[in-house]
This record gives sequence, structure tokens and C-alpha cells, in this order.
Amino acid sequence: MTEPAGRRETHKASTRRALEDAALRRFASEGYDETSVDAIAADAGVSSRTFFRYFATKDEVLDMGREERQAQLRARIRELAGGPLRPLEVVREAVVELARGFESDRERVQLRQRAAATSPVLRGRLFDTFASWEWAVARELGGDASARTLAAAGLAVFRASTAIWVDEGGSLPAIVERGFAALA
Repeated sequence: MTEPAGRRETHKASTRRALEDAALRRFASEGYDETSVDAIAADAGVSSRTFFRYFATKDEVLDMGREERQAQLRARIRELAGGPLRPLEVVREAVVELARGFESDRERVQLRQRAAATSPVLRGRLFDTFASWEWAVARELGGDASARTLAAAGLAVFRASTAIWVDEGGSLPAIVERGFAALA
């Protein structure tokens, strides 16, 4: 008897999350270079082979839902572009929406930040994720110099707001709103 697709997908998501959480905890406490895939897998209650079914490399656990969030940013900008909002307001709305998606994940974001502090590889992974989001925003806005500048400013507000949120708590979307207000 085969397992229903819904249950299988739930199990896969749960396993992926367990691996991410185990890796983030290990990276944050022991450092990226000192953490083995075997240790991550053991902490998650799976084999190393299972780890590699979910991630090609151990730095991929810092993914932060990169592709999904990038798709959400693009969709939100498409939804708002061409309406009554000015381009900076479109970027603000999209970035605030991105922030809402992280609101319940503060502990994991804190672990990601601590983990990234242990390794240039992980800092590069985070930089690449933010750069891909910035590129997606700029492309949706037309890709010209103005679009690229607005995208860079919007993601800079997000990064700065996230750092404040990790340190101080509060509402990430509200902090992002204050960041955009500072640009005005």
C-alpha cells in the first residue's frame, strides 16, 4: 500500500525542517566548518544519506526558502505594478510582505545569523540569497538603473530591519515600515 501524497509531502517537509534546525543549531554553537553532515543527520534522527536527498551541500540549509520567497516577491510586485503606487511604494509593499513571511521564524533567523557569523561560506550563501531577491525585484520593475536602485534600497531596508529585529524583537513588518520611512 502506498502512502497518500499529502502525508508523504508532510513527512518530507518535516524531515527537511528537522535537518535545517539541526544544522542551524550546530552551526550556531560549534561553527560551520566544525559541523559534519553526520552530526547534523544524527541530531535530526536520519542518516547522512537522507541529508543528501534534501541538500546537495551542508550550506544549503541556510536557503531561507529562497526560491519560494523570490516567487512571492515577484508575484507581489506584478500585482502592485501598474497601479496607483509609485515604484518605491511597490517595493515597500513587497518587502513588508516578505517580512510578514518571517514573522513567526525569529528564532530560526537568529540561528541563521549566528551560524553565518561562523563562516565566510555561510555569509556568502546569505549574500547570494539576498542578491537573488534583489535581482528578482529589479527585474519585475523593468531592470533599468532606477529599478535596480529601488530593489537595492528595498532589500537593504529588509537586511537592516532583520538585524534590528533579531537583536531587539518586535514586529519585523513594522521595523521594515520604519526603515522605508527613513528613506522618505
